[in-house]
Amino acid sequence: MAATTRHTEARLVAGTMGLGLLLALGAAPARAQDAARMEAIERQIRSLQSELGKMRREMQAREAETRAAKQEAAQARGEARQAQATAQRRLDTVPPPAPAAAGQPAQAPPAEQVRLGFPSGRPTVTSGDGRFQAFLGGQFQYDVGGAVQGNLNPGASRLDSFGQNLRRGRLFFGFRYDDLQLNVTPDFGGSPDGSVGLYEANLNWTPVKPLTLTLGYFKPWITLQDSMSSNDFLFLERPSIVEIARSIAAGDGRSVVGGRWTQDRWFASAYLTGDSYGGNNTTQATSGQTGGVARIAGRPWTDADADLHLGLSGSYAFDIRRTGSGQSLQLRDRPELRIDQTRLIDTGALPAEKAYTYGPEFGLRWRNFLLQGEYIRIGVDQARSGAAPRPDLEFDGGYVEASWVITGEPRKYTTSGAAFARPVPAEPFTLDGGGWGAWEAMARWSVADLNDHVTRGRAQAATGGVYGGRQEVIGTGLSWYPNNYLRFMLNWDIVNVDRLNAAGTQQIGQRFHSIALRSQLAF
Repeated sequence: MAATTRHTEARLVAGTMGLGLLLALGAAPARAQDAARMEAIERQIRSLQSELGKMRREMQAREAETRAAKQEAAQARGEARQAQATAQRRLDTVPPPAPAAAGQPAQAPPAEQVRLGFPSGRPTVTSGDGRFQAFLGGQFQYDVGGAVQGNLNPGASRLDSFGQNLRRGRLFFGFRYDDLQLNVTPDFGGSPDGSVGLYEANLNWTPVKPLTLTLGYFKPWITLQDSMSSNDFLFLERPSIVEIARSIAAGDGRSVVGGRWTQDRWFASAYLTGDSYGGNNTTQATSGQTGGVARIAGRPWTDADADLHLGLSGSYAFDIRRTGSGQSLQLRDRPELRIDQTRLIDTGALPAEKAYTYGPEFGLRWRNFLLQGEYIRIGVDQARSGAAPRPDLEFDGGYVEASWVITGEPRKYTTSGAAFARPVPAEPFTLDGGGWGAWEAMARWSVADLNDHVTRGRAQAATGGVYGGRQEVIGTGLSWYPNNYLRFMLNWDIVNVDRLNAAGTQQIGQRFHSIALRSQLAF
């Protein structure tokens, strides 16, 4: 409005100046005109000047009204803030309701609000104040496949050519209250399936972040491969050397007390461990196994395109489980497949007093490529008995594996476990013409050597060593992720086992192929 008024005023001024100019230009001829015409021009000039003054007064009045309106609005806002603060102070000072008088029913408190959500894809119930939370998760892994074997050496084991196994069938129950959390996970699968087991049952306390203390049956963190979720493995099973090492003082359902400290760039954990779930049976003569597990890892380099992982882990069993015949430890594993339960490398029962493991780990992700591997050394201190030789034993092994996500999605690094997780499809598969999910190609070479202090042609009893066997596996695989919950994984392995009998005179190893398909649902 002020701009319009100023524009009108300018036009009036210009008009006035124009008339004055015309009057000046026509002054000479005007002297010949009559006085009436001159008077008319002067009247027009005075009228224009009067209109201009009126417009100025109207503009000043409107500006004054605008300033007053702004002052009133600011005052109203101040009064509203003051009223809100007063109301809040009154609420804060309201005393609690008095107890009901005798004979009068007490008023019921208002119902607690409950929220249902699906964070991380898990159905979760949360209390209105957010202090309590209960969630349910699930894991289903069903494997079919078998071994393709030709003629076998005498004494070698024949594996199932086609079979199936519910590798994992777990239901995760979690309950959190403030900084306490209870986890209980039964497992209806296994190796082999057919009986219900327990994956974990533990209480966790987070007194300060990022420290978490754990008590109960738990899978303590050890090695890079074992710290990955079984939903995220590149292959169906862990490399054999990892599976053997974790069986000494770690593994699923291990009784533990300890904790972990995890941040964005580094991870540390340490646990005192005992027997695995179900180990305390009536045939046990004395106390069970006790030991410890520790792991430290970090990411010295990370950005949008890359993650470099370095770590070190180890375990020590300073009291081996004791039976009626003394302390005994057996190291063995299947050929990285759990459809058939036959172990092709096996040390047999070792009269062990102590055992330990240690080894470095590394991982490197570059965009949608991943390379990771580990070396693990296992030591067993044998108990001395009579004149029989019982030297301390050492076994070792390692693996290198790689992944290429063909569709371009990266494998993300999870700081909670200091390991790499499966890719999340950028375009989930749908039947109505949507995306095709994520596709991943994998390859792995692994070796586990359970031979020590033996000489070909001499019996292991003569040296006190063991012909446990050396197993080498070259594997390839292809995974399809239709969405973030489903996965279909096809593995083809070439297995070569070099193993002599206890006398050291006969080859009982073999070379064969295995192929298996896993169908997985996880949330």
